[in-house]
Parts: sequence; structure tokens; C-alpha cells
Amino acid sequence: MLRSAKKIVLTLNAAGFEAYFAGGAIRDQLLNRKTSDVDIATSATPKDIEEIFTKTHPIGREFGVMLVILQRHAFEVASFRGEAEYDGRHPQKIFFTTVEKDAQRRDFTVNGLFYDPVKKRILDFVNGQHDLKLKIIRFIGNPEKRILEDHLRLLRGVRFCNKLNFEYEPKTATAIKKYSHLIVKISGERIRDELNKMMEDGSRAQAVRDLEKFGLLATLLPELSRLKNLPQPKKFHQEGDTWTHSLGSLAALPQTTNIALAWATLLHDIGKAETLHENSEGVHFPGHAAKSAQIAEKILQRLRFDNATRAKIVWLIANHMSFYDLLQMRAAHRHNFFTHPWFADLVKVCAADIRGTRPANFSLHRKIVRMWHTETREKLLPSPSTLLTGDEIARELHLPRGPQIGRLKRILHDAQIENLVSSREEAVRFLEKCLQR
Repeated sequence: MLRSAKKIVLTLNAAGFEAYFAGGAIRDQLLNRKTSDVDIATSATPKDIEEIFTKTHPIGREFGVMLVILQRHAFEVASFRGEAEYDGRHPQKIFFTTVEKDAQRRDFTVNGLFYDPVKKRILDFVNGQHDLKLKIIRFIGNPEKRILEDHLRLLRGVRFCNKLNFEYEPKTATAIKKYSHLIVKISGERIRDELNKMMEDGSRAQAVRDLEKFGLLATLLPELSRLKNLPQPKKFHQEGDTWTHSLGSLAALPQTTNIALAWATLLHDIGKAETLHENSEGVHFPGHAAKSAQIAEKILQRLRFDNATRAKIVWLIANHMSFYDLLQMRAAHRHNFFTHPWFADLVKVCAADIRGTRPANFSLHRKIVRMWHTETREKLLPSPSTLLTGDEIARELHLPRGPQIGRLKRILHDAQIENLVSSREEAVRFLEKCLQR
């Protein structure tokens, strides 16, 4: 990838243009972090770039950004530009300018570095190297101006600070807190993308704490803020309130975790605020898993999650308490859980739930996981072959096609798992008895 990126720089230089690696790639290289992509900044215009390279795509021509495809790699190649007349997310005017001016319109000093791979030198017009050494996140220039230009920088500041394990420069922190209310002007999709990037990183729990500290969480996820100071049964939750438990569970996830698993862990108890019930025996949350799933559904719709991801998150939340009933379930019901494509992640949600609890008790969790592994090894999990199709059930029992046939198919499926029937004849007799009840 770096070799292809350098070739693009050399090609632009040969055509008479300045060109440098830009932004996060330089930051990550200086911090000895893995670099996933390389952006390139140049004095060439989009028209120049199209003329120089064979394979290009105008992903943001109005902002001077082109995609250049070289040797199976795609690189964003952006013209040096200045910006003016912002709407809180995008500039209404751009103009091509110098590399020095281009640096000034970027967000944070550590993201404002350029690197010349030909002369092997860093171009630093914003003291980004200084802040890297100090491990500080600092807005370039006036923090308030940077935020008013692009409100999404409120979230980007939190993300970068936690991803890099840095500290906030005081004026940067003050500005984020002061203007946190502006985040409502950003679309749900943009907010979702930034929050997802936080959730993908091992610092996810601390990032959520910072969102709360700056007032961003109360605006974005007010349902989660309600967990602060919400009591829990002290017998089972000595770690503190529901907020502390939820953040502890999130922190307990592995460094690398899929988005659905992270969100399900964060929101697994979000329904406790609405199901709190106190009596002489203490604090209870009857039906909180179902309520949590319902609230999570609304949050995920608000953030414009795709249907598949939303469905998985909601399923994990809805079933995180049912997990502990698996030993007492009918074999067929347990089979349906064990064969569910999301069950492995349910195991992880419940493990994080336990790790976020004091005292942590894994005894039941281990029994269930052992049973799951045992049934997998003994090949008891694959679904049995179909003894009767829907058409055959309708014909044998003289029933019209409809919802009843589907219900009988499910009953027969469970009966096969529990070894109550093993042949077509037994299946017919079994279903006839079901209809007589």
C-alpha cells in the first residue's frame, strides 16, 4: 500500500505538482501504530488528477477530492484547499490554495501533518509533532471556530483522544463542553458512524464516559444517561449503580469486538430505568430485558442503523436474561438457542455482563457453555430432516393452508429434537393428538 501511495506522489511530482501523504497516516506512523490507509494531498486540481491517472473516481469533486485506483489499492487524493461559509457540517465555498493553508483548515494538530515520501521529511505547520510528544488532542487554531465549522468535530475529538489514549488540551475540552448541544444538527448517519468507530476500539467505555462528561451523551443517548444513580440489588451488584455496571460490562469486552456485540453490551440494561420496582425485598427490574430491547430498537432507528445490525443487537439484548434459563429449558427450545447464528455473541454479552458485576459469578455461565460445546461435539445440534412438509401436513390432517400449518410444522420440529417422533407415521399420529387437545 505505501509503495503504491509513493508511486502516486512520484507521478504527481513528475507532472509538476506538489504531493504529500496527509493526515492520520503520518500521525499513526510517528506513534508506531498500524496504518490502515494513506490519504494524499496535492497542488493538482481534480481535473489535473483525472488527466494524470488512468483510473479515477470523483467521490468529492466539489471539495477537491478524487479517488485514484492504483495496483488494486484506492487512495483519496485531495487538492490543497481553503474553506469558507460553513453550514455546521460542510463548507459552502472552497478554493484551491497552498499546503500551509490546507493544514490550517483541518481539525486537530495531530491530524494536520504532511509527509514527503520522496525527500523523507515531515511538513508540520501546526505543531502537531509537539502535541504528539505531549499526547494532547488540540484543535488547530481557535477551538470554537473549528467546532462551528463542523459540529461533527465534537465527536471526533472524543474519538481521537480515547483511541490514542491522549489528554484533552484545556481549551479544546472547554469548547467541546460549551458547544456539545450543537451535535443535534448532525444527521443520525454521521453520528452513528462516529459512535461506531468509538465502539470498535478498545477504549470504548472511556469514550462513553467522556461523552457523558461533555454533555454529549445526554443529547445523543438520553436513555443511557438515565442509568446514572439508578440503584441495583446490592446482593448481586456491589459495583454500584446501573450506569457503573453498564460501563464496566462494556470495558470487559475484548479489545477487538464487533459493532453489534459492543452496542448490545452497552444497552443491555437500558430498560431498567423504566422497570424499576422496589418492595420490602429490595430493588427489582421485572421484564427489563424486553424493555431494554424495545428502547434499543428506537435508539438504533434514530441512528439509522441498517436492519440486519439492528436486528442482531435487539436479539442479543432481548435474550441476555433467557440465557441463564437454558439449563431448565425444553431440549427443543435450547436447541433453537444453541443453533442460532448469534448465540456465540450472546455468550460474550453475558460474559461481559458478569465481568461488569461485583461479585462476578461464572458458575452458571460455564455450565451452559459446557453444555453448548458438548452438544456441538456430539452433533446433536443440526436440525433434523423434515418428516412432513407443510403440504403433507395439510393433506394428511385435512387442513387448509394457513398459519396453523406453520405452527404444526414448528411443533413437529421440536418433537423430533426431543425424540418423540422418528417416522412419518409417528409424526401424523403425534400431530393428530395435538389437534385433539
